[in-house]
Amino acid sequence: MPVLAKNRTKLVLKPGARGLYLGQDILAPLRPHGGIMFPLQPDVIYSQSVNYSPYDMAHTNYTYNAYRNTPSPDIQLTGVMASVTDDEARYTYACLHFLRSVTKMFYGLGQQSPAAGTPPPVLEFSSFGDKQFSNIPVVVQTFSTTYDSNVDLKLFDGETQIPAMMTIFIQLSVQLNPDKQKRQFTTSNFISGSAYRQGFI
Repeated sequence: MPVLAKNRTKLVLKPGARGLYLGQDILAPLRPHGGIMFPLQPDVIYSQSVNYSPYDMAHTNYTYNAYRNTPSPDIQLTGVMASVTDDEARYTYACLHFLRSVTKMFYGLGQQSPAAGTPPPVLEFSSFGDKQFSNIPVVVQTFSTTYDSNVDLKLFDGETQIPAMMTIFIQLSVQLNPDKQKRQFTTSNFISGSAYRQGFI
């Protein structure tokens, strides 16, 4: 069964940040969705770890582990981008430029607004419906792609070339607002499933 249209995977800017990025012509293909709507469903790997501090007790056979904390989950995306038509090539290129842009701090003597020193934006990740990943606040930790020499190139805009098939790897980390976590999150609500709609996973 294919992914429902409303449950497709997307990685988008929050509304307040869209004017900073999507006003540029190079990112125009991403404007309808506010960021990346993956044309083909990517592989999604969700990972949650728990930190324990070991205590070694003398003359015992087993180590005692004291709970320390549960860090933010990690989400890895592996998506394939096809660039057969000019529009598809522009979309793929816009996705690459978007990922390059949202991993940069605002910087430089000429930087005016936002002020130099402003960190990269917090994005929103959604996939598989509001009981799975619903507008999860995330930051891009790493992204990479392949320019495979064995893949045909697509020429667009007269001089730019891009592989007709590219694989993009994105590592996301959940970035929850501390105040929201304190005021809205309860483990009981999470266990009931209601916290999913508030951006907690």
